[in-house]
Formats: sequence, structure tokens, C-alpha cells
Amino acid sequence: MGAVAMPMPSPPQRSWPIGLLVLLAVAGVLYALMLANAVSQPSGGGEAGIETAIEGLFLTAGLWIVLVIMIVVGAVMGAMPGWAGGLAGILIPASGVANFTAIDMCSRDMPWAIVVPILLAPLIAFYAFWAGWPKLHAALSAERTSVAVWASIFVLSAATFVLAA
Repeated sequence: MGAVAMPMPSPPQRSWPIGLLVLLAVAGVLYALMLANAVSQPSGGGEAGIETAIEGLFLTAGLWIVLVIMIVVGAVMGAMPGWAGGLAGILIPASGVANFTAIDMCSRDMPWAIVVPILLAPLIAFYAFWAGWPKLHAALSAERTSVAVWASIFVLSAATFVLAA
């Protein structure tokens, strides 16, 4: 007897990017801790200030590592314009330095600088979700979304460097 060919089931389409959601949870914890560190004023001598600065450095570095992983996962899972990937390779490290600089500015009696840490990480996380979630591509075009997000990250980072000087 001949074998009957059975149709292969198509792979299930996930509606939520689970990997990005897990990374978002980790990033959210680091983000909250980083913001708490940015607004805290250490009491005590110079060692307390150094301790707070080192804590801010490690929290920022950890958060930015998670954001880089999110961008890579988003790019692999979905679609990102090639030029945006190249720009991300430059602007994500620069924005991490700008973020730490803004946290330092907060400790130097420039409380308005908290705007930079509040905005930078969510912009990068949003772009990672946009890149990795095809349903968002239908609502937000690749060119406009990429230009808006990366221009915002550039402006925030550049402004931080200029204002810190």
C-alpha cells in the first residue's frame, strides 16, 4: 500500500514576542533601580558619593547590555532597516554614556537632567519591540519609526554632552 501524505501543520504564530517580554522585565527592574539611584542623594562623606556613582555605573551598564540584547533579538525576530541597525551600533553605546552623564548631572544639583534617563531606555526598548513585533510594523512604518526614535536618541544624547560640559 502507498503511504498517504499528511499535511504538515504550520508553525504557530506567536502574537507576543515572549523573549522580548522577558528581557523587558529584566530591563524594567534595572531601569527602576537606576532611576532610584539617580534621584538619591547620598548622606555622608566622599565614600558615599563614590559608592552611589559606582552603583549608577553598574546599573546603567547592566541596563544597556539588556537593551542591546533586546535590539538584537528584535532585529532577528522582525525587520529593521539596515541603516537603523548601523546607527544603533553607534547610538546605543553613546546613549549609555549620555545616560550615566545625566545621572552624574543629577548628583551635581541639576535635577532636570533626570529627563534623559527617563526617556533614553524606554525609547530603545520601544524600538526593540517595534522591530521584533510584526503587528507593530503594520501600524508604524519602518522609515518614520526609525527616524523618529534614533533622532530622539541622538538629540537627547548630544544635549546631555553639551549641557554637561
